[in-house]
Amino acid sequence: MRYGTIHSFESLPGEPNGHVGVYRHGLDQIVRSEQLGFTYVNITEHHATDDGYCPALMPVLAAVAMRTTTLRLSTGMLILPLHNPVRIAEEAAVVDVLSGGRLTLGVAAGYRELEFEVMESDYRRRGRRFRESLEVLLAAWSGEPFSYDGETISLPEIVVRPTPLQRPHPPLWLGGGSDPALRRAVAYGAPLFPGATTPLPAVRELWERYRGFAADAGREPAGFVLPRLAYVGESVESARAVALPAIAAMFDRYVTYGNPPEVREALDDWALLDEYVLVGDAETVAARVGELEALGVTDLLLQFAIPSLDPAQAMASMERFAAAVELTPA
Repeated sequence: MRYGTIHSFESLPGEPNGHVGVYRHGLDQIVRSEQLGFTYVNITEHHATDDGYCPALMPVLAAVAMRTTTLRLSTGMLILPLHNPVRIAEEAAVVDVLSGGRLTLGVAAGYRELEFEVMESDYRRRGRRFRESLEVLLAAWSGEPFSYDGETISLPEIVVRPTPLQRPHPPLWLGGGSDPALRRAVAYGAPLFPGATTPLPAVRELWERYRGFAADAGREPAGFVLPRLAYVGESVESARAVALPAIAAMFDRYVTYGNPPEVREALDDWALLDEYVLVGDAETVAARVGELEALGVTDLLLQFAIPSLDPAQAMASMERFAAAVELTPA
């Protein structure tokens, strides 16, 4: 199993550090994660939020590329229908070149209507625009002349340069849990990537459907990427005490972004909450990681830098996790 960290660079209203501190501490943690032996850093996107949830993935990844050498850089997820796909193709290619070919581009159709209104994109047609944008990305990354005439995107004949260092293009992660989304992931050779608020029973069901669609297509599953909030403490009790307020604040944000209010019900019962998060002492967390690997997870992405959690606590949690699963330091 490969491991990565997730960063959203949020600063909840009233926090003393503000975004200057959030980005400084976040970049320091990312550099430390490479030293500890993590494989990925994953940056995730939202727009027009009062906590400043990272709205600019490519600049952040370019900054990370300049401070690291082996860490793979990933988006999870970039909300593709909000953007001009030619611009995303160009920016992704530049990041891939700057990083020496370390980019994985995770994209999704999005679900927060306000973002589509703000970015002047039609929410009702996001599925079609997502599919057309994927086609434009692949055509642009070829480096050859192409034109495009779709329902939501129309382009004259153009050539897009530079091309990504990875050929034919950076690996893709595609979000979504519907049958069409899962079939699309299989067709593009992308792994399963459920959401951070998908509980484990639903994750297991998604994995079975994804594997079934892969078998129908005569393909092997491309992988299973699982994102989770995480905190590793010196004991189960202390870990839960430290993590619960930060998790509750994050779940509140999830609800404001459009997730169902029911996710907050898990906050009252750790038996339920453990289906959403990875919290405990080193021994407990290592055992749960083993269970996830047995389930089929190939890439476990963990958000130690939970908004409102003290940066020093987040760093210590990440270091305890690395020791618990016996990562090999770089």
